[in-house]
Formats: sequence, C-alpha cells, structure tokens
Amino acid sequence: MVQPGRVRGTRPHERAEERPSSFEDEQSGTRTLVFAAQAAAAAGVALLALLPVLIGSPDALVRLAAPVCAVALAAGHLAGFGRGQVRRPVLVLVLTALLGLMPFGPSWSTAGGFFAGGVLLTFRPVIAVPGALLASAGAAVVQAWPLASIAVGLAGAVSAGVAALTLFGLGTAVRLVAERGEQVRELKRQAISEERKRFSRDLHDLLGMSLSAITLKGELVDRLVLGKPGLAKEELADLLVMSRRALADVRTIATGYRDLSLQDECRAAAEVLSAAGTRVTVARSGVGDLPPHVATVLAMVLREGVTNVVRHSVASWCAFSVSTEDGTAWLEIVNDGVAGAAGDSVDSGAGLRNLRDRVHGLDGTLTTEVGADGTHRLLAAIPVRPLRELRGRRAS
Repeated sequence: MVQPGRVRGTRPHERAEERPSSFEDEQSGTRTLVFAAQAAAAAGVALLALLPVLIGSPDALVRLAAPVCAVALAAGHLAGFGRGQVRRPVLVLVLTALLGLMPFGPSWSTAGGFFAGGVLLTFRPVIAVPGALLASAGAAVVQAWPLASIAVGLAGAVSAGVAALTLFGLGTAVRLVAERGEQVRELKRQAISEERKRFSRDLHDLLGMSLSAITLKGELVDRLVLGKPGLAKEELADLLVMSRRALADVRTIATGYRDLSLQDECRAAAEVLSAAGTRVTVARSGVGDLPPHVATVLAMVLREGVTNVVRHSVASWCAFSVSTEDGTAWLEIVNDGVAGAAGDSVDSGAGLRNLRDRVHGLDGTLTTEVGADGTHRLLAAIPVRPLRELRGRRAS
C-alpha cells in the first residue's frame, strides 16, 4: 500500500538500495572476522594437542605423524563446517574420530574436541549433547588408559570438551552471520521488487486518465483545426494544461510524493468525461474533511474508474459521487455503457488489482458490478481514521 506524505525529493528506491548496501559491507567484514576466528580456533586446538606431543615424545615416527594429523584435523573441520555450512558431515566426522584416537599420548585428547564439536554442529541437541560428552570422555579414556590415571583422563576429557565447545560456538556464530547476510540480501531483493511494483502501479494509476484526456483533446483539436480554428486554439490550451498536469504526475511518481486533491480530481474527471462526449453528474459532500491518505486513495480510484469509462466503454452518461457517512468515505462511479468495455483487458485488470490493493491497505473495500440494464457500478468504501491509528491496528 502506498503511503502518502513522503518528503519530497527523497526516493524510496534509493533508500532501499543504499541502506542494505552499506549494511552488507559491514556484514561482509563481520563474516570475514568470524571465519578468521573460527580458523584460528581450529588451528589453536590442533596446536594444543600437537605441541606437547612434539615436546615430550622421543619417537621420531610420532613426531612426524602428529603434525600431519593435526593439520588434517583442522583442515577437515574447516572444510566440513567452515563459513557456516555443513558439507559432507559423515566423512568429516569419520576423519576426525579416527585422527582424534591416534595413540600420541594424553595431550592428544584435546584433538577429540574436533569430533565432539562436529557432532554438536551436525545433529540436534537431543543427540548432539550426549554424543559430544561421550566423544570427549572416550578420547580421554583412550589416551589415558596406558597410564591408568584418573586425573590424566579427567584433564583430557575437560580439554576435549572445552575444545568442542569452542569449535561449536564459533561454528554457530559463522552460521548465524551467514544466515543474517542472506536475510539482508533477501530483504534488499524484496525492497527493490516492491519499489518496482510501486513505480509500475503509480505509473498506471496516475497517468492513465491524463494520457487518455490528452488523446481525446488531441483528436478534438484535429477535428476543429480546419473548420473552427478559434475553438481549436482554446482546446489546444486545455491540452497544454493537461500535459503539464501529466508531467507533474510523472514527477510525483519519481519522488514518491503522491498526496492528491480529491476535489481537483473530481473536476478533472468531469472535464475528461465531457471532452469524451459523456454526460456527467457529480455529487460531493464532506470531501474537504477527509484525511489526506484516504482522499489520495479515493482520488486514484476515481482516476482509474473514469479512465476505464473513457477507454473501455461506450457510455453516454456517467455519474460519480463522493460522501462520508458513519465514519466511512464512499466513492461511487456509475455509467450506462459496458458493451465492448474490454473488462478483461490487461490494463483494466491491472488497474483494478492496484486499486484493490490500495483500498484494502486502508481496511476498505472495492466492488464492481454490472447491472441487467447494462450499467456498470464501481463502489469504494474506506473507514475514515487517522493514519497513525491504522498503523497501530496493523502493528497489534
């Protein structure tokens, strides 16, 4: 629903593109920082498991194999759970489980945190929490078993658990940041799409009657220019006024400022119908007391209704009335010619859909009906309430 009262010169589509863009720049930096922290945590856990092995083990084969396993653990974890995604979790979990159980000594229990952290990142909490606890305890038991030391086993389990929680926390942070970035991109796409729809809808609704009137005036001037040049000159002056009005409408669409005067639209509609050779009857009461947002929507309904009468019907007369009663603003347009009205045309259908969207956005109703005698009736009813109250009702 188009909301009136925007500040002239401020373009909604520019805000829709600029704000998400700057926010995305910030999000990109955050994603990079969080992923760097995740990589640093994986490297740190690998080093905590590796350094005591390199310092304390006299076995050259162990000193050679341990760094390879540590690098494989960190790389495998980042490949499977880096950047907020879970890729081939079964393969990664098998790899980290096997490498975490390598018999490199008690300090290697910390490496079991890769498997436990992967379990937390892969499964639902009801499965992940018990699985991670068992994995941490199992890694500690395997490494401490040869020493038969409860203290060493307990320290290894705590070390593996802390490593698992660290990897899980940073992995979750990366995932949340990535999801937030995707949400921002989706909101940007939606904002741009909505602004395009708004522009298309306003272009149709605001310019339809103006262009129809210009066409009618141009045809009339063409018929009068030879036989009645004086009258043709008067009609040409009216055509220039209409063209300037259409230009002003284009500017209102571009700026997003779309408050319309219902009284002016009633006069313009009567002029257009008269120029088309249609007898016009107008009834107005309480128009000046309507809130701007209600008057604007009714003015757009009037424009579209009169445009359809001029373009899509063979009406000899048209009557429209605007009134307020029991807190509701009413607009009724009735004409006697619907034969050949092209009621199923693309333009007519799009116009009515646009109008229904606008009227429904103010909790109103829009109905059309064709009588047995060939009369066509369009009726719009909108509750007269302040815009602030309407927004409050929506928020609640």
